[in-house]
Amino acid sequence: MRSVVWRSRLFLQVLALALASCSSSETVEQQSKLAASTGKAAVLVTDAWLSDAAPSHYASAALQSFAETIADAGRRVKSASPSNPANRDRLKAAVSRLSNAARRAKSAVEAAEHAQASQARDELSAAQADLATAYRDYFAPQR
Repeated sequence: MRSVVWRSRLFLQVLALALASCSSSETVEQQSKLAASTGKAAVLVTDAWLSDAAPSHYASAALQSFAETIADAGRRVKSASPSNPANRDRLKAAVSRLSNAARRAKSAVEAAEHAQASQARDELSAAQADLATAYRDYFAPQR
């Protein structure tokens, strides 16, 4: 069991490092993909904590980092000059919802509230679905 926990920690540390290394010159598409993949990592960390495979201090720190990464991606999406501001705003709102869900997961982990963490994980998944829809709408060919 310890080797699984150790490997999970190592994977999550490498993932966090890779996510943090993205440059500010990325496009809306790249920022949206970054937010989506970071959201998936937040779900994995929350699941790991819920199953006692990740310690609270690690899960909390990872979720804080993920929430900040997603929020930063949202700021970059918001500052983009889109051809369709309404679609950009929907994309930004979906990214913001994802960041807020990661923050709620962090708070639940810190409070050792499994039910709230499970609810936050569900919110993360729902926000990912919203982001996928907003992404498709943003990049759909204009008719």
